[in-house]
Amino acid sequence: MAIALEGRLKWRITAPYHVQLQLDQEAEPLRVPSTILVQGTVVRVFRSDSRLRCGDRVGFKIWVCQPGDEPTGPAFVYYDQFMQASHVEAYLHGDPPNCELAAYEFALISAPTDQPTMSVAQLQELANSSVPTPRQPVPQNTSWWGRIFRRRL
Repeated sequence: MAIALEGRLKWRITAPYHVQLQLDQEAEPLRVPSTILVQGTVVRVFRSDSRLRCGDRVGFKIWVCQPGDEPTGPAFVYYDQFMQASHVEAYLHGDPPNCELAAYEFALISAPTDQPTMSVAQLQELANSSVPTPRQPVPQNTSWWGRIFRRRL
């Protein structure tokens, strides 16, 4: 299920935590597809309410799968990409160390960055540049049953 840009923007604005994590290395092979607990150590904090700081451990759940096994609901990551990743940037909510993704707002990154790779401004710009889909005007002088009947023809 895709979340509209406006919904994603709201989550980015209201999420109490925006962090980058150094991921823990998986000791055992993951069962794919399945929900896993992504865990790591906070290495960058872009937003926090002081309950989450650099050096803290945190985790959140995500669906891991192969291409073609994508779920229709939860956020997901492909197994091969996840296994190669060393860091992740995410917008989170909840009570650390047990957090949840804010909408689907996460990205695998190769190393920590001084500036966020996922910003509110970036998503606002994308939302503003999106072209609205044209809608066909509905004739106002026709009754509702006339409009329904005409659509079926």
